[in-house]
Amino acid sequence: MSVNICVYWGASQRPLEELVPQVAAYFHVLGKAADGFSRWAPKGRSIKQAMLSEPVDTSSPEVLRGLLLKGQNKTDIAPRQPIPELGYTLSLWNQRHGNLEASTSVHCGAYSQYLSEDSQYNALLKLSYLDGRALGAAILLDVFSKTTEIWRPVWGAIWRYAHGGHPSGAPWDPSYVQYAFYQSQSGLGPAGRDIGRQHAVPGGGRLWINDATTSFMETA
Repeated sequence: MSVNICVYWGASQRPLEELVPQVAAYFHVLGKAADGFSRWAPKGRSIKQAMLSEPVDTSSPEVLRGLLLKGQNKTDIAPRQPIPELGYTLSLWNQRHGNLEASTSVHCGAYSQYLSEDSQYNALLKLSYLDGRALGAAILLDVFSKTTEIWRPVWGAIWRYAHGGHPSGAPWDPSYVQYAFYQSQSGLGPAGRDIGRQHAVPGGGRLWINDATTSFMETA
C-alpha cells in the first residue's frame, strides 16, 4: 500500500529557466526528508534495467534542465519536433534506496487546451516501505507543506489506498484514506476533501489534517 503525496495546478506558459530552480528545490526537500529520497535514477523498461541506471545529480540545474527537455512530447512525423504547449516531464525512481521504494514525476510548463487542469502541472511522489520502518506522519506532512510552498498549486493531498476499505476512509470511497488536503485561495479543486483540522497556510490557502488516519500512514 503506497503513500501518495500529490499536488496539482492549471495551465501556465513559463520558460524552462524559471521551472528548473523549482524542480531543484523540490528534490532538495525530498533529499532532506529521508535517506531513501537522496538518490534518483531514470526509470527503465524493466526493474533490472532501472536498477542498472546511473543515478542523476538532482542538485545540478543543468542535469535537471536536460531531463526536462528530454521529457518533452514530440510530433509523430519526422523530423520529430517538441510540442511546447505540452510542457516538460521528468520521471525518476529511487532504485529501492534505503528502506523505501519511491518514484516521483513532475509535469510543468504546459498550457494546452487539450489537457485537463490537473495534468497541466503536477508533482507526484509515490512511496512504499521495504521493511518495518515507516516514515512518520510529520515527515510526510513536512514534505507536502514544502512542496506546496515551492509550486503554489491549486490543490494537493497525502493519501493511501486501503484494500477493502478503512474506518477513516473517505465518504465517497472507503479505500481512499486521506491524511492531508491543501487548497489554494482560489477554492478550486475536488469537493468534499476538507476532512479534519483546518490550518491557515503562510502565503495563503488552507490545509486540513485528518488525525484519525495518522497511524495508518505510519504503518509499514
